Amino acid sequence: MTQDDDIALPDDIDEEEDEGAAVLKVEDVQDVLLYTLDWSVQSLLERIGNTFDINPAFQRRDAWNVYKKSRYIESLMLGLPVPQVVLAEDNKKKGSFIVLDGKQRLVTMKQFAAPSDLFPAFKLRNLEFLTQLNRLSFKQIQGSAEHADFVENLLAQPVRTIVVRNWRTPAVLYQIFVRLNQGSLSLSPQELRQALFPGEFNSWINARSAGSSPIHQARRIKSEDFRMRDAEMLLRGVAFNERVEEYQGDLRKFLDEMCSIGNSAWDARSEHYEELATQVELAIERTIDIFGHRDSFLRFSEDDYVRRFNIAVFDAMCLVLGSPEIDDASLRDNGPRIVDGYKNLCVNNDSFQSALKSTTKTAKATVDRVVLFGGVVEEVLGVKLGIIDRVKTLVATSGSGE
Repeated sequence: MTQDDDIALPDDIDEEEDEGAAVLKVEDVQDVLLYTLDWSVQSLLERIGNTFDINPAFQRRDAWNVYKKSRYIESLMLGLPVPQVVLAEDNKKKGSFIVLDGKQRLVTMKQFAAPSDLFPAFKLRNLEFLTQLNRLSFKQIQGSAEHADFVENLLAQPVRTIVVRNWRTPAVLYQIFVRLNQGSLSLSPQELRQALFPGEFNSWINARSAGSSPIHQARRIKSEDFRMRDAEMLLRGVAFNERVEEYQGDLRKFLDEMCSIGNSAWDARSEHYEELATQVELAIERTIDIFGHRDSFLRFSEDDYVRRFNIAVFDAMCLVLGSPEIDDASLRDNGPRIVDGYKNLCVNNDSFQSALKSTTKTAKATVDRVVLFGGVVEEVLGVKLGIIDRVKTLVATSGSGE
């Protein structure tokens, strides 16, 4: 996939989800084993939320509407073909599985046939064949002598499941789910990250981003995003503010490590992470204040902004404009000069252009974005930004940074 954030990508792909493929060798994947199981819906219902550890945060970001859920349940009741579920054995928790593909289908089964507070019930709608079951819940169908057979059919229906065993690193699972879903709406890296790194930090990232008006404004969405792009934005903001000095160009690994570190340190550092999230939101508000909502987090080209959210610009704005050395009143008064300086970088500085368009994920690109834009802010406001010295250490630690 191209790294040019401005190329028109299909609707199911977003630039912030293209975190770059980890370098894998043949030996990383050649020992991976696959085996198949045919579990009945009844057996799956007993496992969902138990040995199939589906993070409750997923349910808040439901990707399917009631009509799609209803058609899936109708297919199971009639024995029509349904897609397979793909799992990976959890290397850290014996007897448990990570859902690689089929999360929404499993959630739909649970919501309909075994609802709970975490899996809220729904009634069937807009069925194509079993129209007599429209507007009925599982309990209503189960309690009807006329329709009870459909419940038995549903619970007994086998669902083909493929299980991945002997995987070595999360990068292997990323590669598997990408290939499994080539050309369809697969899990985003952030969705898979919830399964690979469960814990309080990850749950907090989900909840905090779901309720963050500034993040939604920046991403131009009205509420929480079912693809978890808002969660990934907050994770990026926290990760770069927390440990930018350690970034070496592998974005996926960097974000994975932040999840692991955050989960381990949550009890001791939860208040600190809250402060970082507030800093990210402050940077967003400052960006919108001086650029305007319409032009914020966009790359400028020639004589106008490219009308596509640019995650590289977002990263730079969060690091620079979230700086505690900045005075809000001074920033507001000098906003037009900062905007002009940013436009000038976008048009006339080759390094800055490259850092926003092509080699966006390298350590050098991160340095260039922050140092060049931060330099504009320093000059205009007459302040010294600590973040610039922090990112400059990447040049020494990463060699060329490429």
